[in-house]
Amino acid sequence: MVFEGSKTRRAILILGMHRSGTSALTRTVNLLGAATPQTLMGATSNNLRGHWESKPIVDLNDEILAACGHRWYSPQHITVCPSEVVRARGMWSRLRDTLESEFDGASTVVLKDPRISRLVPLYREVLDELGYATEAVLTLRNPLEVAQSLARRDGMGSRRALSLWMRYTLDAERGTRGLPRALVVYEELLADWRGATDRMKRQLGSPWPQVTPEMAAAIDAFLTPELRHHKVNPPGGGIGRAAIAGLLYRDMRGTLSRESSATPGFVSSTLAELNLRTGRALTGLLKRPTPD
Repeated sequence: MVFEGSKTRRAILILGMHRSGTSALTRTVNLLGAATPQTLMGATSNNLRGHWESKPIVDLNDEILAACGHRWYSPQHITVCPSEVVRARGMWSRLRDTLESEFDGASTVVLKDPRISRLVPLYREVLDELGYATEAVLTLRNPLEVAQSLARRDGMGSRRALSLWMRYTLDAERGTRGLPRALVVYEELLADWRGATDRMKRQLGSPWPQVTPEMAAAIDAFLTPELRHHKVNPPGGGIGRAAIAGLLYRDMRGTLSRESSATPGFVSSTLAELNLRTGRALTGLLKRPTPD
């Protein structure tokens, strides 16, 4: 369906680092009226309530990242143009056909795979070619909680996990500039999904259907506190990768919550990018905050 007042097909991208709550948000947006892909990945022991993402699209994104010289766990900047690589490798029609097949003509769709955070310009181009008006929702979670979740699921070290969190966050933010976009903080979604999604709708600016009692009951049953397995305070001041990730997290949360078209501060984004490019902590550039 097309939401009342819409004039074109809509694709709502759910972006953010793995283990940041993108699955929970995608299912919530689905229950609010947007169609999910037809070939969904099944639930796993690490995601008992489902991933809510398309297995064919995930597999294709892994191929695209590999063709660009990367994997989902590569924190390095992608230096090639994914759209050019996809066209040169003859993958463009496969991507188009996969998206069309997975959504089967639905006019308002929600598309989630954290890998798309690294490939936003590519998806903007192909969705535009397919006649979709693209919107984006950036999902933000405390980077230390993400690192703990990745350690539990993959045995990943904290430094790599924090690097990935910064890379996905930076790429998703930069790739969505100029699009209608919103920011949803994972803990706020779990604590008050009505408030979080109302702000999301206002920031996106597009019409949505009225939330019925049945829709609200389904979301209440889905979004329970058990979804948040790790609860720690965000990184504070100091030096090192955690401090830089914490600075970017606080900046993104504060700035984009107020105005979704705004961009994070020069200091936080530059420090994060420099840390990723040099692979070293930038000692001395961040001071520990003074206690109140």
